[in-house]
Amino acid sequence: MAEMKHMKKPEPKLPRRRPPEREPKEPKPRVPMGRDRAFRAALAEEYGVAEVPRRLQRRTQKTLDSLPDTLPVRRRPVLRAVRSMATAAAVLAVTFAALLGLNTTHPQLTEALPGLGSVFAAMNGSPTPSPLPTAEPTPRPEFQPVTVLSRGDFDGLLVVEDAWSDGKSLLLDLSLSPGEDFYAICKNMGRVGDVPLWPATVGLNEYGEEYLDNTCSVKIHSGEDSHGVEGDALSAFMPDGEDGLRARWLLDLEDLQAGEELKVDISIPDLTANMGEYDTIGIYSWSPGFEATITLPVTKDKNRAFSLQASDGPVTLKSVDYSPSRVVVDVSLPYLGLAEDILPGNGEFDGLPLGFYARLTCQGPDGEKFIYSNASLENKSDTDPELSGQADMRYTFTVADDKADPRELKSLLVLTLYEFPPEYGVVPGYGSRVTAEFTIDLNTGRAYASENYLEEGCEKGDASKTTSERLLESGYDDLLLLPSENSLDNINVGADPLAHFVISAPSEKSGRELTVNCYLEDTVYSSFTFVLGGDYKDGYDSSYTGYRYFAGREYLDTAVTIAYPAYVAETMGYVPFDRLELVDTITQKVIIPDLSIALIETEEKLLGKKYKEVSDNASVSGSESVL
Repeated sequence: MAEMKHMKKPEPKLPRRRPPEREPKEPKPRVPMGRDRAFRAALAEEYGVAEVPRRLQRRTQKTLDSLPDTLPVRRRPVLRAVRSMATAAAVLAVTFAALLGLNTTHPQLTEALPGLGSVFAAMNGSPTPSPLPTAEPTPRPEFQPVTVLSRGDFDGLLVVEDAWSDGKSLLLDLSLSPGEDFYAICKNMGRVGDVPLWPATVGLNEYGEEYLDNTCSVKIHSGEDSHGVEGDALSAFMPDGEDGLRARWLLDLEDLQAGEELKVDISIPDLTANMGEYDTIGIYSWSPGFEATITLPVTKDKNRAFSLQASDGPVTLKSVDYSPSRVVVDVSLPYLGLAEDILPGNGEFDGLPLGFYARLTCQGPDGEKFIYSNASLENKSDTDPELSGQADMRYTFTVADDKADPRELKSLLVLTLYEFPPEYGVVPGYGSRVTAEFTIDLNTGRAYASENYLEEGCEKGDASKTTSERLLESGYDDLLLLPSENSLDNINVGADPLAHFVISAPSEKSGRELTVNCYLEDTVYSSFTFVLGGDYKDGYDSSYTGYRYFAGREYLDTAVTIAYPAYVAETMGYVPFDRLELVDTITQKVIIPDLSIALIETEEKLLGKKYKEVSDNASVSGSESVL
């Protein structure tokens, strides 16, 4: 305690005085970074860069020159500078880390950076070579046209415009450009622009008669297999406006595999033009000696094949085997009878089944309807369709329109089955009756019943009814006015003879007596009585009877001709009668009140309501075909 008393007390601390404020010193002029020796030495030693890039120098100098001469004084400048440097360092570190990642995946980019490129090149050891371009999918090669020069006396060129194969067929599109000699002959013969050229020459048969001998040939080689196509299967070069002449040859192949290469040899030694009106008059021939060899791959990327069970009434679509050049469909149809059962008397076309006539169409990319060629039919049934009541039919369609490219068709297919063959004057698209129709979706492999035929003025028939049933429904007390035997132009025409018509009836109705009454202003001006199956009756009015078989029964046909009454012609002229009436002579029962109206009703029942609208044009449109 005594020691503590003698310790000195600490001296009190005086408050620190703030130093007096000093005038800010004038900033020294900055040395440009490009001229700073210390900086350049450090840069060269650290990074191997002898000089700052000029672009960086200019931008840095421009920034420094834009600063004011006197910077504002801020509190704690040292601390702020440290913080700014830390932030810049962090950003630089993140940026450099990102560049390091970029350098790992794309060293060419970092090595190309101005100034820093050499740094990354040093890190990588050596400049990284540029990568090879990425291989893109190889597009399907397009066929390059092949031009063939004439080696003979024909002044013109042959061009193989296109060639392709889907494994089922080989399609060749050819164009022919004749020279002045051909067109001069055409002009002299008055046949400008409408003369086809046939790949043929003129031959003589054993009787000295001239004929066209098709000397063209196409040989197809696939691997070790090869086969030839004779000229008879190759069409002529047809005029195509001002573009010369063109031909499309479609040749059948075996079912080849995709990727196989075809070698095709084309030989056209002769060309012939018929300038006259007849086959062997005005014939001119040339020998161009065209020879060409082309190669092409088999492409099957658009081929489709699937089985299905789509139904439209009693008709069933069972399978579709599609390729752009050829479409095969299998259809099961009920046996309805023969076309001649309803429209008898068509000669060479008698015996054709009813309801089997198919057409295949497709909508083109421009909206135009594409029609496939006439279908070939093959009966695949194990038994006689007439006995079994059902037929399994196979239809094969091919491309037909020379101006259409089936490879570009991507829309739905429409399969329409018509009742009658076109030779009967009932033409698809012109009022004919349809048995069934299917729309086929190639993308989904499905098909469904559709009604596109309505747009063509067609109508659906009842495929569940046989011809016998239809004949019974269209008759009048077992009497028929068949459209093939009768026409409105021959019944009550206001001329002499007044009427000619045929009454058909089952043979067991033979001996039935009938009377035709001719009315004018509700008055019978003429009557004629005849007997079904009776003896020939000749005179001013006449009748006779013949026999035929159809719809499984024997029918008799009684043809009746009625003369125009002389006293009516003398007093009133040859005016049409109001109506011709058919009456049972014994019972006086009116069987048909008006023969003209009855014929129209029969046509509607047997052929459809639309048929009577186009029956007058049947002979004109009958040249079209769906078979």
